[in-house]
This record gives sequence, C-alpha cells and structure tokens, in this order.
Amino acid sequence: MLAETAHLGQLVEYAGTAAIWAAVLLRIPSARHDRRRRGLCIAVAAAAAAMALRLGPVGRAIGFFTHDPNLTQLAMHLFGAFSAILVLDFVLVVTGGGPPRARLHIVGATLLLALVLLGATAKPPTLALIGPHGVSVPSIGFWCTLIGMHLAADGTCLIVCWRYSRRSTSGSSRTSLALFGLGTAFAGLFWIGYLIYLPTRSAWIPPLLSLTMGLHGMLRAASIVVPTALDTRRVLDNTTTLWRLWPLWRALVDAVPSVALARPRNRLRETLWPQGPRELLIYRKIVEIRDAILVLCDYLPSKHAFATGGTDSAGTRGEDPDALADLLREACRAKLAGEPPSVDRSALAQPDFADMAGETEFLLRVAAAYRCPAA
Repeated sequence: MLAETAHLGQLVEYAGTAAIWAAVLLRIPSARHDRRRRGLCIAVAAAAAAMALRLGPVGRAIGFFTHDPNLTQLAMHLFGAFSAILVLDFVLVVTGGGPPRARLHIVGATLLLALVLLGATAKPPTLALIGPHGVSVPSIGFWCTLIGMHLAADGTCLIVCWRYSRRSTSGSSRTSLALFGLGTAFAGLFWIGYLIYLPTRSAWIPPLLSLTMGLHGMLRAASIVVPTALDTRRVLDNTTTLWRLWPLWRALVDAVPSVALARPRNRLRETLWPQGPRELLIYRKIVEIRDAILVLCDYLPSKHAFATGGTDSAGTRGEDPDALADLLREACRAKLAGEPPSVDRSALAQPDFADMAGETEFLLRVAAAYRCPAA
C-alpha cells in the first residue's frame, strides 16, 4: 500500500510540475505589461523551478554538470523560499494593506541569506534532507526557518484568496482566486507534513508530500490558466468581429473616405496584425460606419424618401438590418457614380443601444446582409 501511494504521488507530482510550467509559459505574454500579473507569474515560476528541482531526473541532470548534489538541493529550497516571499509581495500589491513592501523585502532577503549560510556552512557539506532516521541536515535551524517562511506565506495567501474570492463580482476572478487559494492550501499541507515528519519520521508521510505538492502545482496552474483562457477567447472574439465588420466598413469608407481616421489596410493584415488594441479598432470602425451612414443619407434615391409613419417608415427600415444594408448599398452606388445629393434628405432612424455590445451585434447583422443581399 505504501509503495502504491508513493508511485501515485510521484506521478501526480510529475503531472503538477508539467502543468505549472505550461501555465507559466502561457501566461508570460500577457504578464509583461501588467505589474500584478507579472509579480504573480514570477512567484509561480519560482515555485515551478523548485518543483522541477524536486524531481529525480532533473536533480541528477543538474548534478551531472555541477558535480555537487548539495547545490541542487539548496537551490531547490531557495527557489521555494523565494516564491513564498514573492507570494506575500503579490498579496501586499493586490490588497494595498499590511506592512510596507520594503520591510518585507528586507526581512525576506535576510531569511534567504540565513538559509544560504546555514546550507553552505554545514560540516561536512551534505544534502539538505530529512532522512528516515538520525538528525536533520544541514541543521534543525535551516528546516525551521524554511518551514516557517512557507507556512507564513501560505497562511496569509490562503486568507486573502478566501476573502477576496467571496467579495469579487467577476466570475473568472472568483474562480481564479479560489483555485489559487486551494493550491496554496495544498502547499501549506506539504510543509505541515514536513513539520510533522521532523520529530516523528513516519514512513507514510513522504508519499503524501509528493501527492500534495503535485496537487498544489495543478491547482495553481489552473488558477493562472483561467485568465489566460478568457484572454484567448476575448482575442478570438475580437478577431472574428473585426473580420466580419471589415467588408461593410471598407465599402462605406470607399464611398466616404473622409470618415476614415487612418488609411485602409488589407483585411488579413488589419485582422491578424492590427495597429493597436483590437477593442479600440472595433470601436473606431463602428464610429466610422456610423459617420458614413450619416453622410450617405444624402444619397438615398428619391424612391426611398420615407414618410414618418407606416410600416415602411425610415425608422422601421433603419432598424431592419437587411433593409438598412439595401439602402446603404444603393447610397454607396449613387455616391460612387457621382450623383448629386438628394434635395430631400432622408434620415435613417436607427435603434438606440444600451451598450457597445448591442450596437456591435446589430452592425454585424448589417454587414452580413450587405455582403450577401437577399433575393
């Protein structure tokens, strides 16, 4: 039973390490320009490095080049301690409370230096391990300092994640904070297990440590993948919206070039390599389409000079995407053909929208009707 648990724990730890590294690599592009995301990404990357160094093949590969297994063990614990400090720093940035960050940085640097000295001055140089029996190496002080740092960071982070996940109004933020807090709870269990193992040396604890560390990696990976998945979906939605709006926008801009803020580009380049944020480009194109419609109202043929009432009124036709597309097509043809503006200006009463999403959806329907006119 103990061997099976150890094997399962090892598999989960390998899976958790792979998951957390994949999540960090996916998160790097979006974290470069956001201070909060950048701090969290660095903290999780440090934890991922510590988890990777725990794995036997990684430790042996590094030991092959350094010829010093003790250095690998010490680096693993230092990465883990550094991650704990970064998590606390992230908590201070997010909450805006607690002690000054400078004080945290000074205390954290002092504790890291203490770990280096305790590990490097051990006589003789030995692996930083707690064996199944005998004294703890390099010293009990090293392990108490390391475990204390992790438990302080994990406990604080767990409280903050729990509190802010309940207050958050965003579903994605609640999910992300809850997953990160749960992963932190498993990290805390890992170090509590070490704390129990110090005096007891129970054989059933080490397999469970691998299991909890692997679950910690999976949950923290999931917590930072949630925003990444949402960002990816938003990019895909905006890209699709730009692609669908482009034919209508280009036709109206060709007819009324003065409404375009910038020189029109190729559809593929505009969609895949936009000159600015896609959200801003969508907003700009909607504004330019609206401006072009106002100009093209002067070029509606006389047969479309609608009365103010009845089922064929300007308001009714302006609110119908298919009818509006027909009118815009004829107005564009008239303007491009050089016909003079109509004496009786026909106003298209278009619907009022509560938000940008409603207006975007309406214009997408107009664009679809403009591209594929009904028989």
